[in-house]
Amino acid sequence: MGSMKILVIAGEGEEKVINSIDPLLEGIKARVDILLVKSNDRMGGDIKRQFADFFNPAASEENDQSAVHNLTHVLVVSPIAQRWLDFLAGFSYGSHIPLLIYGDMAIEAIPVEFAAFFRSIKTETTLKDYLKAESEAFKKWKAASDIMEARNELLQLGIPVNGESLARCAGESGIREISLFLAAGFSPDTRNKTGVPLLNIAARKGNREILDLLIQANAQLNLQSDDRDTSALVDSVMAKHPDIMDDLIRAGADLDIKSKDGQTALVVAVGAGDERMVEALLKAGADPEITDSMGVSARKYASLFHKESITTLFETYAPKKI
Repeated sequence: MGSMKILVIAGEGEEKVINSIDPLLEGIKARVDILLVKSNDRMGGDIKRQFADFFNPAASEENDQSAVHNLTHVLVVSPIAQRWLDFLAGFSYGSHIPLLIYGDMAIEAIPVEFAAFFRSIKTETTLKDYLKAESEAFKKWKAASDIMEARNELLQLGIPVNGESLARCAGESGIREISLFLAAGFSPDTRNKTGVPLLNIAARKGNREILDLLIQANAQLNLQSDDRDTSALVDSVMAKHPDIMDDLIRAGADLDIKSKDGQTALVVAVGAGDERMVEALLKAGADPEITDSMGVSARKYASLFHKESITTLFETYAPKKI
């Protein structure tokens, strides 16, 4: 259930009243169903059955509760037959779904014995304010409900609901588990006990699916780990995972972050002699002149290693300025 679901009940021929409700529901993103009932007792049949059939004509007697699944409010906007009021009062009492009665005519038609079951709303402003407040409360309830549902599912899988378990899943290709942790309110920037962010863990392990999920969850791309002071991009190059490196580049990761040894991703790629990663980093705009703790740049390393193909890449994508 992603939003409020409001059942508007009115007598036949009350289209004008129903149409006046539409502007009041704007902005709350609620699903609205309209049930028209006869204003006298000639309607015949069982009211409970008619009510259920409105939502699900195929519902059986044993399963008619499914017919009103996800209903959050009932709003009566015109006078209706007393036996409908009797039914709705019992329905509200059993389901705890609020009954709203809107407009002077509808309110005046409610017998005293049923008045306690309805919330009377006389003006458009009052109704609009009430529904807006209910919508905000529903969103908060839904968010809390989703968190509890995800936490319970993790527990049912035998997974402790804590940050270290989340970090372990990030290194074990647990895409379903990671999704549940995020739904349970955990940050995509969670770190393990040694201070390594989830994104770095996925980059080191080569878990591309998890890395992409974390990126979609707005994980910070440039967090640096406590153990190596590396970003996820540097880790992906160190671990020789070019596809993950590509994903991080496309996502906008900083190309020039240094590790604790002062090495950028480009320096690491040159040191590994990985032409594919060197080319990708140079094409993306990695700075070839940043020096490491030894005072040597990626361009200088390419020259020192005497690997012609890598030197050519620098000449092609990052020609030295004269």
